[in-house]
Amino acid sequence: MCPGGIGELVLDGPLPYKVKVGISGCRICCCESLMRDIGLIAEKNGWRLSFGGNAASKPKVGELVADRLSDDEAVELIRKTLNYYLKTAKYNTRSARFMERFGIDELRKNVLE
Repeated sequence: MCPGGIGELVLDGPLPYKVKVGISGCRICCCESLMRDIGLIAEKNGWRLSFGGNAASKPKVGELVADRLSDDEAVELIRKTLNYYLKTAKYNTRSARFMERFGIDELRKNVLE
């Protein structure tokens, strides 16, 4: 089952750049979720959330933010992650370039509580 509410997320403002979301029903990741800005991958124990993937001219696999998330936890963590991105990234900065600058540890420190 796909986490409901992703399409209805209310953020604190406009994002610095377009954000692509990939949702995969299993680890095989046929829709290339790890290559999207937000990636959700279903596993037996819940959702894995990645951030910062990119399949463009400088490809980058998204980094694991958290795993074993319930539907509600996944949606809330996406909201927190995108709000941190919009408050911290410079305008016109893709999530992959943002992650190269700030890193996964800094992101986790600010979105996981």
